[in-house]
Amino acid sequence: MTTLRLRLVIGFLLVSVPAMLASAYVAARLISNAFESNVEQWLGETSRYFKLEVREATLEAQRVASVVAQRIESTTEDELQHPAIIEKDLAVLSSVGYDLIAIYSDEHEMLYSSRTISADALPTQTVQGIFKIETEGRHYIMAGAVQTVKLLGKPANVLVGTWLDDQYLGGIKVVTSLDVRLFADTGNGFEPILLTHSAAAAKPIPQAIHDKLEAGAKTIFDNQADEGAYRAVYTGFRGIDGKLVAVAFIGLTSRAGFFEQIGRWRLFVGIFLFGSALAIIVGVAMSGILVKPLRALTRGVRAITAGDYKQRVPAQGGREIAELATGFNIMAEQLGKVQALEAELRQRDRFSALGQAAMVIAHEVRNPLGIIKTSTEVVRNRAKLGPSEDRMLGYIIDEVRRIETLVRDFLDFAQPKEPSKSVFLLRSVIDRVASFAAPELAKRHIALDIRDESNGVLISGDPDQLHQACLNLMLNAMDAMSSGGTITASLAVDDTQASLTISDSGPGIPPAIIGQIFNPFFTTKAKGTGLGLAKVQSVAAAHGGTAHCTSKEGQGASFTIALPVAPPNALPGSPPKTDAGKADARVPS
Repeated sequence: MTTLRLRLVIGFLLVSVPAMLASAYVAARLISNAFESNVEQWLGETSRYFKLEVREATLEAQRVASVVAQRIESTTEDELQHPAIIEKDLAVLSSVGYDLIAIYSDEHEMLYSSRTISADALPTQTVQGIFKIETEGRHYIMAGAVQTVKLLGKPANVLVGTWLDDQYLGGIKVVTSLDVRLFADTGNGFEPILLTHSAAAAKPIPQAIHDKLEAGAKTIFDNQADEGAYRAVYTGFRGIDGKLVAVAFIGLTSRAGFFEQIGRWRLFVGIFLFGSALAIIVGVAMSGILVKPLRALTRGVRAITAGDYKQRVPAQGGREIAELATGFNIMAEQLGKVQALEAELRQRDRFSALGQAAMVIAHEVRNPLGIIKTSTEVVRNRAKLGPSEDRMLGYIIDEVRRIETLVRDFLDFAQPKEPSKSVFLLRSVIDRVASFAAPELAKRHIALDIRDESNGVLISGDPDQLHQACLNLMLNAMDAMSSGGTITASLAVDDTQASLTISDSGPGIPPAIIGQIFNPFFTTKAKGTGLGLAKVQSVAAAHGGTAHCTSKEGQGASFTIALPVAPPNALPGSPPKTDAGKADARVPS
């Protein structure tokens, strides 16, 4: 960690620690209060679950009562003479968990009952809910339903229900963290019929709670239930007559609340230490963010010092640092332009010196070569020479011709002709090259694939110079594929620029030399001059375009000439328009 970063982290801690102390205490209190609120909400949700269980029991009883009613309505008089048949069907229902099944008339005459009960207080209309039932000297509350039915044309009623007792609601005991009790009106006050904990802990329902539930309250939260031993929710259940018949007690022990369970100071210290650790992490991260732009500027300065003028730094890290980074980028861009201009001036100086040397070569070399060539041919034609002497003179003439070609290429590169421009189709350049190179392509077993996506684009240029440049690229592609293959010529266009790409399927160009291939006199061929690609680049530059190469070793090479498109109003075969809007006076060659 650098000194600047360490100071930033320490300063961040000095600012954040006092605030962290206060916020830790406030957070501890808020957590405790939130716990109390969540307890109340949790107990309320549990009481609603309890009510849903009872509600589900009454709905299920209603469905069963309807099924029994349908069976009773289809009972014939003969079956009534043999009640054992009906009793057998109803006994099946009793065996699957229904504690009471009864059939009685509207005159409260009991026709059938799975238990001994009185029909005097039973309803004579379809209803569902909680019933108070007395049987065998005991009082029960039952989740059930009554369904009216016609029995041989006479009104009757079917009663189906399940006791709300420890056996039915025992599933609530799986929630061991809660103390659940159910108090029911058994005729001698509200007595517990379901306890998930010790019976000794089941204290009576406070009268104030009972009065509120009797008055219509659905749920009451008491954070001091059982003399402060519980936080509890009381929920009332009403019978089919609307009176309170049962009360559920759902409590969570409050011997130690959340704040007391872990200790007030432990919670406070824990939050403080966590906050301090978080502050250190944030401080380190923030210091890194603040120092990062300065490090980027340092790397950029070192790169510029090493000559890498393409280095740029992101403009971030605050307004002042961003302005500094922007100024650095502008400086790097200007230095890059100065370097490029310096390189261009040096190249122009070299070409100027090369042109002057070319004039000397033309005067001092070409004339003697012409004399040597002419004299040799005269001697060869007039003298009677033997086969050996004639062959040697032929060698001399061939070498003189090769030297003349080399000198001519050298002069053409050193003192290039100004392009004689006209407007023509870019496709015509590759078509002309393809026609010229067709015999050689066939001889070398090389296929030419032309992919034209130029949409008939027009360019302004010298057809002969562009033909020669494209032919140089085609010949290089042929030389790269000694065993045959495919050359692909691709034409493309965008809004302002058209491009012609020659791609081969040869071995590609090694990365070590790809940056030098456009340099004059650089060649990898045994008898090459190293001027072919340099002339291609020179022609592209003379037309306001560029030439570049892409290659992956072992996957061939692609050379692209990019040229500006002709103006929209240009016509094929016409000279291009000058800046003043007048036609160029030169005639296309």
